[in-house]
Amino acid sequence: MPYGVSEQMIDTYSELIFDLSLNKQTRRGDPIRNLDHAAWLEQREATGLNDPEIAAKTGLAVEQVTFIRNITERRVFRLNQYRKLYRLGGGLRYREDRYQDPEEKFEMNDDAVALRLAMHFVPSQVKKFIAEGLWSAEVPGDLLAANNSNDPAIISAAATVSYAELSVRAEQMAAGLAENGAGRGDVVATVLPMAAELFISYFACAQIGAVLLPLEHSLSGFEIAEIARYSNAHIVVCENTAGDVPDGAVSYHDLVAAEVPDRPRFVQVAADPILLTTNAGGNEQLQAGIFTHQNMQSAVRNTAPLLKLFSSDQIDLSALPVGSLSLVLALSAFDAGAAVTTDPAGATHSVTLTNDGSLEISGADHKVHLWGQNDTLIVLSAEDGHTFAPLPGVETRVADGDTSELQIRGPSMMAGYLANSTANAAVWTADGWYKTGTEVTITSETADNVYYSIIGGS
Repeated sequence: MPYGVSEQMIDTYSELIFDLSLNKQTRRGDPIRNLDHAAWLEQREATGLNDPEIAAKTGLAVEQVTFIRNITERRVFRLNQYRKLYRLGGGLRYREDRYQDPEEKFEMNDDAVALRLAMHFVPSQVKKFIAEGLWSAEVPGDLLAANNSNDPAIISAAATVSYAELSVRAEQMAAGLAENGAGRGDVVATVLPMAAELFISYFACAQIGAVLLPLEHSLSGFEIAEIARYSNAHIVVCENTAGDVPDGAVSYHDLVAAEVPDRPRFVQVAADPILLTTNAGGNEQLQAGIFTHQNMQSAVRNTAPLLKLFSSDQIDLSALPVGSLSLVLALSAFDAGAAVTTDPAGATHSVTLTNDGSLEISGADHKVHLWGQNDTLIVLSAEDGHTFAPLPGVETRVADGDTSELQIRGPSMMAGYLANSTANAAVWTADGWYKTGTEVTITSETADNVYYSIIGGS
């Protein structure tokens, strides 16, 4: 559909956009019928939000808001009424958007549209996330714009990459991906180490609206090819194309050697997908979870304060596999202006995988346990390492009694599995709760929260 809008997006956002616009407000007089454009604009500013303002609040693009609002108005006012209002208003409200750079339009290829159509959110939860500020127009890519210093961002045995260098390399890789035909909504599969290359790829994909699918080095060329085929990956990027890699794989080093074109910066859209996670063929059927910028940003905003990182700190992520949780921790470090390192000796903060499946982050005078899954991102925290509480905006419940499977829903939850209705049906309850497969015990309850101990994992 035009502008990357699916029927699910219309169902999810239509009521919210209609509420935020003038159309649910009481008009004073009839400036539209009188063709009093100045009065109409003044009244609209006073009583409702215009499309750019709604876009900033919801994280959608202006074109998406306009499209969804038009559809909603046609349904509410009936088509004949809509056309009449349009004629009487002289079409003024649409003129600002009539002439736009074609590159900023949301036309997508079939694979990108399929990815969008697989996304699913419960409308009531979306309204709640936006109203509570858990979702916004902010994207993790803004971190680079906010910090363009020479402070170290990524430290490895091979090299140290500053924030300024990280930004430049991300732009170079984005240009290289664009030269290979990758664009908005296209999946970019990467087989890169837990180092600068992975994080540069994330920001590069964000700059062109692509979707990152990070894969582990341990996969064979055949497995990588199967996952790329399943996810309709536009391109496979490998650190070294001379080894066991799929045919047609592109070298990361070739991509970052691309010349950055002199053109306006791409506008990132918070409601767009940015990340795919996969079980990498570990189960009998492939599953690829879809995350938006809003999912990632919500997880980062919840996680960053718990790490208690400062700009001079270094957090060692070498114990983690490539995936969504490692990306959230890295982005949380970047949010604080700290550095991500793969050198345990120089780190001020270490990350350890514990027996209960949580991540233990230890600093000089602080320790916190964080729990989550690839499909949920980080949703629980514990200062004492045992008693876990949900992060802001995360709702929890147990399936039966005080000891049972933990079920959750929240702003960092994935938007669904790509092209796998069977997997979606297996992990979501009929009323929209995600089944984690992890057994917990309720240890205590207060008026504001529920506290758990983790017994086991899936």
